[in-house]
Amino acid sequence: MAERDRNRVAKRNNRVSKSHTPVGRSLLRLATGSALLAMLAACGDPRAVGSVGYVQGFAGLVAADEPQAVLVARDVLSAGGSAADAAVALYFTLAVTQPSTASLGGGGVCLVHDKKQKTTEAIDFLPRAASTAAGNRLATGVPGAVRGFYSLHAKYGKLRWESLLAEGERLARLGTPVSRAFAADLAIGARMLAADPVSRKVFFPNGRPLVEGQTFEQYDLAGTIARIRRAPGDFYTGAYAKALVEAVENAGGSLTTADLINMRPSAGPALTVKNGDEVMHFTQPPAVAGAVAARMMTALEPRWEKVSADEKPHLLAEAAARAFAERSQWMNPDGSAKTAFYTSNGSNLLDGYDPAKHQPVSADRPADAVPASGFVILDYQGNGVACNVTTYGLFGTGRMLAGTGIFMAAAPGVNSGPPAVGPVMVVNPNVQELRFAAVASGGATAPTALTQVLLETQLSGAKLEDALAAGRVHHSGNPDMTFVEEGKVDESLLAKRGHQVKAVAMPSRVNALKCGTGNPGFTRCQVAADPRGNGMAVVVGRD
Repeated sequence: MAERDRNRVAKRNNRVSKSHTPVGRSLLRLATGSALLAMLAACGDPRAVGSVGYVQGFAGLVAADEPQAVLVARDVLSAGGSAADAAVALYFTLAVTQPSTASLGGGGVCLVHDKKQKTTEAIDFLPRAASTAAGNRLATGVPGAVRGFYSLHAKYGKLRWESLLAEGERLARLGTPVSRAFAADLAIGARMLAADPVSRKVFFPNGRPLVEGQTFEQYDLAGTIARIRRAPGDFYTGAYAKALVEAVENAGGSLTTADLINMRPSAGPALTVKNGDEVMHFTQPPAVAGAVAARMMTALEPRWEKVSADEKPHLLAEAAARAFAERSQWMNPDGSAKTAFYTSNGSNLLDGYDPAKHQPVSADRPADAVPASGFVILDYQGNGVACNVTTYGLFGTGRMLAGTGIFMAAAPGVNSGPPAVGPVMVVNPNVQELRFAAVASGGATAPTALTQVLLETQLSGAKLEDALAAGRVHHSGNPDMTFVEEGKVDESLLAKRGHQVKAVAMPSRVNALKCGTGNPGFTRCQVAADPRGNGMAVVVGRD
């Protein structure tokens, strides 16, 4: 297909809900001329599955924290790929364009809704702690992302695995502009990266850190993705696995071939909370943001619409403080559950609640925030995927593994808190329609932000963009301080009820989609990226 035709197809199939920056426009040009597009169109028939433009009409929704990855997922959906296909392509692009949170050394957790199979399940592939961490060696997380997304594709994918990784490999090899989202992470991690000689070669050309709009190449990462594209099993059991273990050891970490062999994603039922005719699905521990949000929603759902607007910030803060305080009863330091976790008794979370007075709780102080990234996807058949990915630290341990382009993940619960990740999905089980999906990041503030957006969209009926833009409230139990989003929440409503209030710039980021009754379509669905971040949301297809 000629370049002019490719550009015309891309423009026709792209609807962006957020205005482009100059960098965003350059990313769009890069994506429309991409090898992925050429590969998918190479089948000859422009209407064949796998060709961009195959889906006539509504093709899906996608929102994520980094724009280039969104554009790659858009092309996969337009070509008739499933939500799982788009998730795989998005992740392996994100590993290139935002390795600060999505490096191949990390892992994650996904919720998957399959309308035909009538299932909604959770897939957990969060990094586990390596079996050995002796002396002064860094505690290392065992990478789970490659197996996690391969298992997602094996069960729910339609397009060929190798085609979905091609664009990530191409961007790593030929270069991609630094997005505003990644530039923000680079600014925070610059000193740490400068101290690592391997990272310095990639992110400090000419001795200066990369800046927004500057093109950078990652040749070692391109080689790693090429190998995963051809033989994903080698990452865990083959010659490449042995090389990876050696690279971790040389970087001061701790990892064995047995750790890699034993790294297995787990799939199973999600936590559920009923809301009328619909069911909310949350991730199980160790994805603690999902568990905390589930507890909060169980307690808040019967009360939320019965209280005044003036009381709602207080009610939310009280529920959040109690949900965080009780974590010590069921949670280990790495986020795993030491006792069975249930949502059914969540309504007792607000026992003794006083609508006129703040009640302090006894709670452990939350550990440092764990950076993460998240994305939500819906395909034209009504199937959905919502994922969080993390390396348990910005750029993981800050050490890039020589010859791989991969950042070594930190071990969970070591010098960081539990993984504050956990997507949510809302499904009508009678007709198997996905009505809502969201992911949140931002450390300890993630579950409260996720809960607020759920409350506003599912109980109060707010439009998605309005719910994402609304001022946020957070209380983590310890310290006894209610944090409110600066300039967006009336502090006096909390102060008069005895809260110590501090206005801050909220670090939470929520990406979400919402659909009404019936088959998904342009008029029934909304998708949005958090306005506080630098992500993108796209409606895919044409009228």
